[in-house]
Amino acid sequence: MAAYNKYATFILYRFSQNDYGYNQIEQKKDSAFNANPAYISPVLRFLHEHLFHVFPERFLQKTMPYKILLASYIGGKDTRSAVNFASTYATLTIGWADSTFLQQTTDAQKRKLRSNLIRFYMERAFRAGSIESPQDFKALAPPSYVAVSTQALRNQWGVIEPSGRLLTSGSDFLGYVEAICTRSRADIEEAYFNPAVDTKGYYKLKYRAVITYFDTKFGIDLQAIGDAF
Repeated sequence: MAAYNKYATFILYRFSQNDYGYNQIEQKKDSAFNANPAYISPVLRFLHEHLFHVFPERFLQKTMPYKILLASYIGGKDTRSAVNFASTYATLTIGWADSTFLQQTTDAQKRKLRSNLIRFYMERAFRAGSIESPQDFKALAPPSYVAVSTQALRNQWGVIEPSGRLLTSGSDFLGYVEAICTRSRADIEEAYFNPAVDTKGYYKLKYRAVITYFDTKFGIDLQAIGDAF
């Protein structure tokens, strides 16, 4: 109720397949299953600690989804998503409200959970148009993302995301948002800004475009979030 009163966002642990799967013009092919009530509290604490308490209030007001679903898992009857997060136009689903959440005990596992939460929150906001790829970022896009099939081409065009059929202009942008929110400036400089890697200077130009967009649009220092991640 506090989240609804503040953001007009429903946080639900009982929901239907339509709540989960509706995505404007299509239905998601997998499913999400209702939460185990015993694990709702730790997942809510995770949500508050790594989302509500990380991003500025102005940004949350503009980007919170209509629904946040707390699911026991995402997948099929006998399968489970390895990521266990999902997004649609209206909904962010967190598929960790069962005993497996408490089994994520290593630093690497905890870091991956936090990183995926940010990625899918931003992906949901991107789907809804709450955030968008800035024009100066789009201007640096390759002629064809499908053709960016090697590491050398990714370096040439400054593409952080893996190559493949899922690589698009949108995922290119979201890859930068995720990287900046979850990695320190020093880490990003070491990984991408070295002239031997950033062969055409596109990594640095795209990075600056994303940083400038969030600062101008929302007054948010995205890199400060990554530095504290």
